[in-house]
Amino acid sequence: MEWNVEEVVFLHPPDVYTGSFDNAKMQARHERQMQDKFEQIKNAIQRETDPLKAMKILHVRDHLQFFRNNLVQFRQAGRLEEAVLVLYGRFNSPFSSGGDAGVWNELFAVCDPGRLHALGEPVGFASATVYGGSVSGIKRSLSWTPDRQRAEGFAERWKDHSMGGGELCEVDIVKADVMVYLGHRHEDEVILKPAFINVAEIRPFRRSGM
Repeated sequence: MEWNVEEVVFLHPPDVYTGSFDNAKMQARHERQMQDKFEQIKNAIQRETDPLKAMKILHVRDHLQFFRNNLVQFRQAGRLEEAVLVLYGRFNSPFSSGGDAGVWNELFAVCDPGRLHALGEPVGFASATVYGGSVSGIKRSLSWTPDRQRAEGFAERWKDHSMGGGELCEVDIVKADVMVYLGHRHEDEVILKPAFINVAEIRPFRRSGM
């Protein structure tokens, strides 16, 4: 399969040395090894017919560029929405806002809402309070959790600034505000619609008993 790899850097796994050597012979051998690795990766993705599997062959920092280059193929293969969730999940959780919010808004905007929603769990509430936070102070992340006990745990941990500190918030939602509900091993996650979270009334987290 001929995938568009324009501007894909073909970064190597961490076990491959990417520096340079002072010794000319060692440097020449190193460059040959790097070129061999480059060709192995390139050949591997070109043999793959599934765009999501091809993307996962690459270094994670190459994933977004590969996705953007081959968005039409992802859609035609019925893998676009799943790929967006994979990309988003690499950098985001209810307590860790990663990357540029504009990028995530753009990616979710190209998804089919019904297909995206179907990749998650049924939303079992009509309305709920959900919780989120970030050491970076980003309040309007798309990722939140309905798990208050988990939020209490983060509030307790973040009291100690040596543990990173952070800002914890809560917001009231209704079922229609949810793009997709994901069940993880450690916590449930709701990914909220950008149009909602951009104007939502977000409050500081209120700990139990306060």
